[in-house]
Amino acid sequence: MKQTLMIMLKGFIIGSSMSVPGVSGGTMAILLGIYDRLIRAISNFLKDIKGHTIFLFKFCLGAGIGIGSLAFLIQWLLEKFPFIVSFFFLGAVVGGIPALYQKTKEKKFGLSSLIYFLLGLIIVISIGFIPTGNFDIVSGSGFFHYAMILVTGIVIALALVLPGISTSHMLLVLGMYDTMLAAITRFDIFYIGTLGIATLIGVFLITKPLEYLMNRFPHPTYCMIIGFVIGSTSEIFGETILPAIPAGAPLSWWIPSLILAVIALCLGGAGILSLSKYSSD
Repeated sequence: MKQTLMIMLKGFIIGSSMSVPGVSGGTMAILLGIYDRLIRAISNFLKDIKGHTIFLFKFCLGAGIGIGSLAFLIQWLLEKFPFIVSFFFLGAVVGGIPALYQKTKEKKFGLSSLIYFLLGLIIVISIGFIPTGNFDIVSGSGFFHYAMILVTGIVIALALVLPGISTSHMLLVLGMYDTMLAAITRFDIFYIGTLGIATLIGVFLITKPLEYLMNRFPHPTYCMIIGFVIGSTSEIFGETILPAIPAGAPLSWWIPSLILAVIALCLGGAGILSLSKYSSD
């Protein structure tokens, strides 16, 4: 029962935090110590259908409750107190790094660790600079149109599975964001179903090689993932923290705001450190 509640709690936190810019579901999953098991359950699903189905059901139930409940509260808090709330999630990201580095199976942070870390960092930050609106794969009709939707689903899956990569940004780059929102609003079952199946196919295609890399080459893989995770914080700064600072903010704004931001940063880090001890791997 304790393990079930912990799986659901982690799913709940992951689902509710996905509305925060720069905090992807993959990032939170890996910081909470449940990422490896999720990848393993998906990539080896047919080897233990019953066991993996039960685990994924518990996780998805918690995530669904989080998306449907706490996500709205977090969104409201981000609108009212963006500066402080963003530092809480920034602390959560930073607080999970020590536990994440343990998975590299390296005791010291050497030159090779730095190289792989920088590579992951550069990849995520570079993706953030890809201009949106240059591609339009939703126009047209017939076989080519739905073939491109399949490709989009695989790209979405890549963004969902890899920590630190923003799914919404990838949709904007592909020119799919507005179309997908319109399809959801119109309740276009055929379009949503096609994209959903394509994304599911993409998830199964990606998780197997990712699991192989994590097991066979843990040091370079996890160092790059750390780079992904830390690189994702640039979106937290760019999307919420910097815009929340008033133009010409007086000292009377900076002093209480910084004090509360430091407290929020510490609480976020302490929370993730506590939860990451209850690893589901």
